[in-house]
Amino acid sequence: MKYGQIFSYRLELNSKEEYIEKWVKPYAEPIAKVKGLISKVWMSNHEDLYSSFYLWETKEAMDDFMNSAMIAEVAQLPFLKDLNIVSIPVVTEASEITRGV
Repeated sequence: MKYGQIFSYRLELNSKEEYIEKWVKPYAEPIAKVKGLISKVWMSNHEDLYSSFYLWETKEAMDDFMNSAMIAEVAQLPFLKDLNIVSIPVVTEASEITRGV
């Protein structure tokens, strides 16, 4: 069964360039290589709204990622604030209709 995750958070960064330099560049490539990750969508207005949506092949792959050294490192970043994560099973029958999976 596929799983989705929605991460919402604040970043105390001063610009889109700083977002790219401190948030995207260090983590995008390593995240892209995580086993079981179908996709990650990065979302931001570069002011006060930051979110990510992850789509996972299995709950086990998601759990492995959540227990990884990368997540432990990210959780300690001083500019990351108010992290909230929701993990939900994907409703495959409906998501296939809307090209979600």
